[in-house]
Amino acid sequence: MTTVENIFNNMAEYYDDLTDLWHSWFFCRIHSLITSYVIVNRIPRYVLDVGCGTGLQSYLHAASGSEVYGIDISKKLIEIAEKKKEFFDPQKFEFFPAYFDYVRQYNNLIKSIIKKKVGHVVYKPPNFQIADATKIPFDNNKFDHVNCCGSVLSFIPNHKKALLEISRVLKKGGTFFIDVEARWNLDSLWFILDPLFGNKLNFNNDIRTSFKMLKNILSEVWVDFPFREGEKDIKMTCKLFTNHTLKQDLIKYGLRVEKKWSVHSVTNLIPYRILDRQKPSKRLKKVFSFLANIEKRLPFFVPGSSLAYYGTKVQ
Repeated sequence: MTTVENIFNNMAEYYDDLTDLWHSWFFCRIHSLITSYVIVNRIPRYVLDVGCGTGLQSYLHAASGSEVYGIDISKKLIEIAEKKKEFFDPQKFEFFPAYFDYVRQYNNLIKSIIKKKVGHVVYKPPNFQIADATKIPFDNNKFDHVNCCGSVLSFIPNHKKALLEISRVLKKGGTFFIDVEARWNLDSLWFILDPLFGNKLNFNNDIRTSFKMLKNILSEVWVDFPFREGEKDIKMTCKLFTNHTLKQDLIKYGLRVEKKWSVHSVTNLIPYRILDRQKPSKRLKKVFSFLANIEKRLPFFVPGSSLAYYGTKVQ
């Protein structure tokens, strides 16, 4: 079993416990974009969710009438995704507990958009199985849409092989939605500067890693990044992408980008390690909500901690 498998198996118990501002906002924005640009425009019949985790996007697509197949390398995450079949209500569009007002607002928005644009659908629970993103167990040209969210590609050593597999199983003219951890954003600045201030932001970084971030600025870089696991922290080796290199990789495998967004651009005026705290204070929630409202209304692109891409397979 690889280290990545072990880590995600250990995180499974807390994976959907989105009581922090960072992850709850991230998934709200991602689900909204998927609804507006994939489901409403295409209503794909067959969907593959690569690195499906506990099935957050799998159930979103299934609730919209698609036949969904979710794969993940973590056995325990797949077990949780399977258990959701017992209680998931496709009429409510609640994919994780709404600890914050904006989560309820986004759930209602997604529900209203789908009901208005898609209408009545026949819900089929997603199909889940353990599988590697670099060895997808499906035939060529099977899917109308491939989803790969939650920074899945950032944890795969050979992300190009995963992109090749995604392209292989996607039909020509089919769509994809992918997000990755981004190299250049405000959080990168906090990450680089933290050692100079005695690691008061709790990135637990060192000077050597900070210098590493400043080299070869147009290419991706691997760093050890702290993630929350319940009440503990765990460091995971994570690949940070630049827009330039990832778009080149997508083009190489016949995947044309049509839309690009960032998540946690303005909101990361507050460092990630503060936003990642469970059950934030009322004051922090107010400041975050103010920044979040600015972020979602910006008419232009601002670099964020996550990059999201929507596009089509052209060859």
